[in-house]
Amino acid sequence: MYEAYLVDWEDFGPEVVNEVRKYLERTPRSREIYESVSEYIPLGVNSNQRYYAPYPIYFKEARASRIWDVDNNEYIDFNMGYGTLITGHAHPRLVTAWEKQISKGILYTYPFELLEELGELITEIFDIDMFRFSNSGSEAIMYACRLARAYTGRDIIIKIEGSYHGTYDYVLVSSWPTRGLAGPRRMPVSVLDSLGLPEDTEDLVRVVPYNDIDPLVELLEEEGDEIAGLVVEPVMMNAGIIYPEPGYLRKLRDLTKEYDIVLIFDEVKTGMRAYPGTASQMFGVDPDLITLAKAIGGGATVSIIGGDEEIMSLIAPSEAPRYQGVIHAGTYNANPFSLVSVYVTLTEILTKDQYPRLIKLNEEIKKAYQEAFDKYGVEAYVELFGVSGAIMYSKEKIRNFRQVLNSKLELWYPLYFNMVNKGVIPNATGPEEMWTLSVQHTEEDVETYIEYIDEAVRLMAAADKYMSEE
Repeated sequence: MYEAYLVDWEDFGPEVVNEVRKYLERTPRSREIYESVSEYIPLGVNSNQRYYAPYPIYFKEARASRIWDVDNNEYIDFNMGYGTLITGHAHPRLVTAWEKQISKGILYTYPFELLEELGELITEIFDIDMFRFSNSGSEAIMYACRLARAYTGRDIIIKIEGSYHGTYDYVLVSSWPTRGLAGPRRMPVSVLDSLGLPEDTEDLVRVVPYNDIDPLVELLEEEGDEIAGLVVEPVMMNAGIIYPEPGYLRKLRDLTKEYDIVLIFDEVKTGMRAYPGTASQMFGVDPDLITLAKAIGGGATVSIIGGDEEIMSLIAPSEAPRYQGVIHAGTYNANPFSLVSVYVTLTEILTKDQYPRLIKLNEEIKKAYQEAFDKYGVEAYVELFGVSGAIMYSKEKIRNFRQVLNSKLELWYPLYFNMVNKGVIPNATGPEEMWTLSVQHTEEDVETYIEYIDEAVRLMAAADKYMSEE
């Protein structure tokens, strides 16, 4: 009945086909739901990243480090909401706070009393002058770009090739361009990531490679007085994990100051990941604006746009009597439920003492992977950032997106199906994604993950050999 689902996996070899067959056999209810809801919901999911062949698993419950699917299969979850849930699922302290707040209402559309405490807390933790709450990383980036344009009086935004900054039109460019469209490595072409983007998007976005300052210098020499802002992840985390080379972020800071360009650090993924703070603080580089989301809210829908007072002060009603300001609005902005989540997460859960244990466990996962890669001759290595890690499918150290494109990303699929069939979700969905440890993961959880790595990597090697021979 489900044989049609296996056809796409034949190129990976019989062992991988067998793993996909096991996946199909243990998730029949997920398959039923997928086939049903796909008639009404495109791809059966409500975020494109959640879809993968043959179909995604549908879940019903999660607690601590575990998650259960609709077929009652139990998994140790190392996806953790694409790195959002460093708190783990349904942390008891959050649940208590949520229950208390729900009884008092979760949406007022009036300012909430907790803003006073959060104002002092957030500006101190993240070393920013002022901030505003929104609901998602995409929203925060949108407002950061708007503020940059308002502050400079210019229109063009620069972004890094292979970085994802959400679904705002003017950053939904070259997030994962194909080789045929991306243009020269040193001067990438702006490739639109979606149908439906305005025709002028390409004209208002410039793309440069990560970890290579010369192309940026050339671009600024030519168009510097037209650039409003430069958006960058201080540690690139949309294509595995790629660290900035020594001095790279400082050079970005110096160049943007020289050309009066607003430097925006997208810390949606990097914020709170290695310690209670930001990557910009770790590297000692002060951007003009930062965006935060994911880990700051323990699973609540919340984000922050913050930075220098001179720029943030541009936010004002358009009908202000003396000047027109930057609009920032939203019915759900700073709702009580989200603010309580942020407060409890930052003050009671993701405290400084929680990180050393998780970072040590993460090192053990890395070691296990590397031993298996060496044992089976798989050309890959692991990169870690704080409580998260990613497999880089390359023998050589990767420093930019083009090198990711040239790596063996397809080897993620054997790994994923093998692990999931044993009850471990090894990382977020996709070869470019990372895994995340939460404060609710135990040593036993990590030991189980490590126990399954050897067989999963052996299957990767078998698939690699089969595809090479074919």
